[in-house]
Amino acid sequence: MFGELSGTRSSDVILNAARALLRPLRNFNSPHSSGPERPMLTAEQFQEELTLLGLSGKEYGPEEYAGALGAYLGISIAIHSIPDLHYPELSYRLASSGRMGEIRYSEELGIAVIIVPESLPPLVSVLTIFHELGHLAAGDLLIEPNEELDNATPKGPETSTFATIHIKRGKRLARGFPFVRENLREREANLRASYALTAGCLGSLSPYALKMHDIL
Repeated sequence: MFGELSGTRSSDVILNAARALLRPLRNFNSPHSSGPERPMLTAEQFQEELTLLGLSGKEYGPEEYAGALGAYLGISIAIHSIPDLHYPELSYRLASSGRMGEIRYSEELGIAVIIVPESLPPLVSVLTIFHELGHLAAGDLLIEPNEELDNATPKGPETSTFATIHIKRGKRLARGFPFVRENLREREANLRASYALTAGCLGSLSPYALKMHDIL
């Protein structure tokens, strides 16, 4: 389902997503109910997700992963590189926010658009796309916005499990619920990006793919 957006609808979504880069991001926090605590996603658990997508043991890139994820979720996912040299305000906005890319998702329309600057080095661009796809797979974009809740990182010793948000609507690839805190969701999206890049490059040589084959 990758790249199946109609011309007019795709252009509208891309423009709206680009404009959104110029606006401050909303903090997404728990709507009301909490889910069970869980640890960060492991490489083995990510391989289980790849099995659901039909990608376990296969070589793939961001486009193939996006296509498989879109088919699983029943949505269209489009990836667009923006010529940021011609739109310096976009580069400034991304740089000031500390982000490399942006994803916009409409559950009602069944559309997700990922925007990355054209000037990013190839490897950074791939990791950025996988990072944004990781948010979609985890269900992070299904969290209702609530700007009144504190989203600061808690002080004190690090724990192995973290609070999650109970999501009742929408479909996600991940088994566990999204984390309550944004910094933890960002950390896990980084993990997903590294897992995706490694698994996609190794294909059948991935040790985790071999383990999944033994289980099946």
